[in-house]
Amino acid sequence: MSIPLHVVAINAIVKKDNKYLLARRSYQDDQSPGEWSLPGGKVENEVGKNRLQEALKREVLEEVDIEITDEIELIYNDSFIRSSGDFVIMLTFVCHWKAGEAKPLEDQAEVVWLTAEEISTMSDLPEHTKSRLSQIIK
Repeated sequence: MSIPLHVVAINAIVKKDNKYLLARRSYQDDQSPGEWSLPGGKVENEVGKNRLQEALKREVLEEVDIEITDEIELIYNDSFIRSSGDFVIMLTFVCHWKAGEAKPLEDQAEVVWLTAEEISTMSDLPEHTKSRLSQIIK
């Protein structure tokens, strides 16, 4: 009997003052190219405490070159099937900017800091990203 496997993915709603960070995925990305999203990535197969928090800090730094504080709160979870066919558990966290100047790095085309009002007027923001953001932006 085999155990079903899945990917655990994490993403961050990063808040700085009254703005939130969005990143446009690379146009060469195999999953949702050119789409606005929240920074994040996969949780690596590592053993230890606080793996989700440490993975989130690492992914945010790798993708948009900023550090986040230790104040990290799980606010949303869902699942989906990737274009590769992998089953994904997606966990979304709210966190706060600590240091660094946001810029597009690994797998990102651009980054922006936007207010809740600016985000609400975006016509090209995917529905799944809107639903994650709506958990914190009221």
